[in-house]
Amino acid sequence: MQLSAIRTEILDAAGLASDDVRFGTATLNRMINRALRSVSKEHDWPWLQSSGTITTVADQTAYTQASPWRKTIRLSYQSTSLQQIGPLEAPNYFDLTSKNPTVYYMEEQQVHLLPTPNAVFSVDHSFLTFEVALSGDTDEPALPDDYMDMLFARALMLVAIKLRDSELYNLAGEDWKLWIRRTADDVMQSKGPLKLTVRRGFPF
Repeated sequence: MQLSAIRTEILDAAGLASDDVRFGTATLNRMINRALRSVSKEHDWPWLQSSGTITTVADQTAYTQASPWRKTIRLSYQSTSLQQIGPLEAPNYFDLTSKNPTVYYMEEQQVHLLPTPNAVFSVDHSFLTFEVALSGDTDEPALPDDYMDMLFARALMLVAIKLRDSELYNLAGEDWKLWIRRTADDVMQSKGPLKLTVRRGFPF
């Protein structure tokens, strides 16, 4: 669904006029992008999975991941998975002489490969992303249309905060929880049990 249509749906659901000065295009776009980011963080949604390659540099351990990267799922070299370790375990691998990295650890937005590569290697990288911010009227999120009500509910919660409308906030919050669970149910067969983060209570 395009951004312009998403704005219209949110205004309609909130009972607001299209020319309401409190909810101009820029304001609604910001709310929609905040809501999309919230949706992104609720679970490791399959539509936000991506892949790429980390090309190593000799004697360099850390590789910064650019936005919209959110979380690394798997690293592998020549079809062999690298083992994830904690930062405190890293010193155990500093003096190893392996030519290619065999383990990794995460530190903020950096992937640290160990042992330190001594040449150029292509490491396959599977990762999750955030939704890319929408700006143009024809921009569309990665979120499938079937689950768009999840976005509407979260955006309506933000609208309710601006309106200081506790009833709308609570109704939208219930829809938010419902759609998170419905969407989770749809992906459980392939993803297993989900840990859901649910926000409760009117925030003022």
